[in-house]
Amino acid sequence: MLGMFTAEGQARFPANGEAGIRSFEALIGKPVGSVMWYCTWDDPFPAGACETVRSMGCIPHVTWELFRPSENPNNTRSVSSPSETGLDDVLAGKSDAVIDSFAAGARRWGGPVLIRFLHEFNGNWYVWGGFKNGGPDGGPAKVVAVWRYTVDRFRKAGAVNVRWVWCPHGPSIDLSPEPWNRIENYWPGGAYVDWIGLDAYNWYPRDPWGSDRPYDDFESCFGDLVRACAKLGDQPMMIAEFASGEFRMDGRTKADWIRDAFDRLKNKYPRIKIVTWFHINKELDWRVNSSDEALRAFRESVSDPYFIGRPTTTLSER
Repeated sequence: MLGMFTAEGQARFPANGEAGIRSFEALIGKPVGSVMWYCTWDDPFPAGACETVRSMGCIPHVTWELFRPSENPNNTRSVSSPSETGLDDVLAGKSDAVIDSFAAGARRWGGPVLIRFLHEFNGNWYVWGGFKNGGPDGGPAKVVAVWRYTVDRFRKAGAVNVRWVWCPHGPSIDLSPEPWNRIENYWPGGAYVDWIGLDAYNWYPRDPWGSDRPYDDFESCFGDLVRACAKLGDQPMMIAEFASGEFRMDGRTKADWIRDAFDRLKNKYPRIKIVTWFHINKELDWRVNSSDEALRAFRESVSDPYFIGRPTTTLSER
């Protein structure tokens, strides 16, 4: 099933609601089945946006980021706000009101919704990750504890319509290679996970901060990550974020990267059930239409009937 995150031009969601979804679908020439966007701990549960997505026959996918822009606008500090010490305060109950309010909003809305929480927890960039919450001195265990604590509070609140997406990041120069940071150390147990998410990008040849980046095709982005996650549980998998910037290497381009990615998804990774392209010109130009060539490759790839739009099953049938 094709998912989307889009925040460019007329294809913006939730900024311009249904029109943003329709614009992206027109761009790629195919309907989508899942719509992803971001909320923070400053935001109430996005019932209106969820209803827009559901009314179109799609699955809402909320990435819920554990930080408060009102306190930490750039999401750069090692803790969420000046009054917090990081994940420890969540476990001490100091964020219960935020958790319970979001859970109550989800329960009141009532429809099936994916919530991707603490995503990319194995990287060094987010305030909720293992790196910034102890690293080798208990960082992964703290992430696991906050995950379970939050899921338990949602269940206690009756928000049983939520499906939890546990999502590590794939290979990156920004991941610690040390044993403490292995993804299995972050696994909260199958009873706490409904979907396994996967994030990875091809940053080649360099990032906007001037660092050289290796070339990563789809296989090097996701191959080892899929195999490692497959050992942890039998949950369905999704690619929650992926993309490539524009590049040229030995005659290969972003268009070739796209074609290869969708070919491998179809022929090698049947356990991956949702794929979400990160359509935004941000650190690099990740958009499907960063060039005419890339857009043609994307449209041709997703035209294959293997890649569906509107879902044919419910989330509960996962």
